[in-house]
Amino acid sequence: MTAKKKADVPVLPEGYFDIIPDDQKFWRFVWKKANGLLADYSFERADLAPVELAETFTRPVASSEPDRMKKLAVARSHGAALALRADMAPSLMRVYLQYGMQALPHPVKLFANGPVVEPTERGTVMHYSLGVQTIGDETEAVDAELLFLGCRIMEALSLGSFTIRINTMGDALSKPVYARALRDFFKHNARKLSARTAAVAKDDPCAALTILATEDADLAKEAPQSVDHLSEPARLFFRRFLEFLDEGKVPYIIDHTLVTSDDFATHTIWEFVVDPIAAEGEIPAVPGLTVIRGGRMDRLAELLGGAKTASAGWTMDIDAVVARLKGRNANVPDVQAHAKVFLSQLGEAAKKRSLMLFEDIRKAGIDVRYSLSRDTIKGQLRMAARYNARFALIFGQKEALEGTVIVREMDTGIQETIPLEKIIDELKKRLKARP
Repeated sequence: MTAKKKADVPVLPEGYFDIIPDDQKFWRFVWKKANGLLADYSFERADLAPVELAETFTRPVASSEPDRMKKLAVARSHGAALALRADMAPSLMRVYLQYGMQALPHPVKLFANGPVVEPTERGTVMHYSLGVQTIGDETEAVDAELLFLGCRIMEALSLGSFTIRINTMGDALSKPVYARALRDFFKHNARKLSARTAAVAKDDPCAALTILATEDADLAKEAPQSVDHLSEPARLFFRRFLEFLDEGKVPYIIDHTLVTSDDFATHTIWEFVVDPIAAEGEIPAVPGLTVIRGGRMDRLAELLGGAKTASAGWTMDIDAVVARLKGRNANVPDVQAHAKVFLSQLGEAAKKRSLMLFEDIRKAGIDVRYSLSRDTIKGQLRMAARYNARFALIFGQKEALEGTVIVREMDTGIQETIPLEKIIDELKKRLKARP
């Protein structure tokens, strides 16, 4: 549903959105599936503040994005520069460091969800993100577990077929060697590059390779591969990581154009890309949709001022997931509890007494809904149907005077008048007989 713009009515700028009631069932579906699996895998929830010190997002990328502060949504408070949350991973690591979680048994497994305001070349863009992070375990088994968990969540959400792209950036010894090889490649192929790629390649060869992969895939495939520039420890780490994936039957492809410039990134990086939607026999008009990005980030704690601490994690773009579900016309069940009973009333006397009747039914543990609108009984019964109510209680002027209420079976239309003092016992009996 698109909001209609009216004169002088404030509307959100491009790149931002609200989650309106019509769309809530998709979000409830996603959160319920994800939260259940995260609990199974022993991840604990953290609810994050909407803002951070801006340096939480600038320090981890100081060399690769020196101008990032200019792109953040920044304000000042108590003499400090604050920014809307721009990335889940630094925020989760900040929580770990700030609240003394170093003293907990490791690994510490955290997750959080909420809006993220991402800086882009065209301005800030909002996403709803699920961030998952395992802190304090340097083994490649953690990376494999995170991918395995990602697969289970993707399958639970019924997003259709997807591809997992993986690569390695290596360790602190490997990364500068690979960066030099990329710079040499771009110098050698300078005449084949677009002006944009050439400009970026001077300062950030990894970002340039990412751009080149979208502009000239064939030339990008000729670029140096990070696996050929790994130190021996990094080579061993990547090999063992692949062995874990093979053992866990995690499907993947190694994509040598998947790289990152993040200062905190080490070893593995990965993306989950859902395959594009197309009509039968047609070629998809758009590329696949990336819904999960992740990797190992062993330098993140150190760059935020903590002790060197191993960590790995991923972020899921929830609004992209919801868009995919809508694009597939997915039959998403509404996981919100449906009303068993709907209380409809008509007339002033009935309206006044219906508030206490509603409370009595609710306190008895019966899932009930009602409306105090001036709608007709017919309109209220339509609302009962919308809630998938089993029974409608019709409480009018006559019933209010007589101390009765009409119980109507929504599927058959059969009605019966019941004394008010017996209504709760009667509802419980009927719901137990036909739950």
